Amino acid sequence: MIMALASITAFAQRPDANATPEERAKNQTASLTESLTLSEEQQKQVYTLNLDRAKKMQEMRNSQNADRTQMRESMETFNKELAKVLTPEQQEKYKKILEERRSNRGGGGGGGPRR
Repeated sequence: MIMALASITAFAQRPDANATPEERAKNQTASLTESLTLSEEQQKQVYTLNLDRAKKMQEMRNSQNADRTQMRESMETFNKELAKVLTPEQQEKYKKILEERRSNRGGGGGGGPRR
């Protein structure tokens, strides 16, 4: 029973594992729109950021030498660019969302610097 729950949880965390970068960007933008109440202009900018990141991640996953450091750097770059698009209130909400995700993953190996 525990194994079944673990596999369901693992699957639930990757609902778009076979999605195209465009589908991933759309889903991630929709999620951020809902949780951060993004304006239409912000949605366009966030979609572009998500699409760029999804394409880079896809390339890294497909390469023979996928490097977690590069993936982490890609996420850090995304977070910096996203911060430029968000209002201060949205930035605070986003930080809380990231912290919740990290704690749900059991700490996640240290992550990047926190502000």
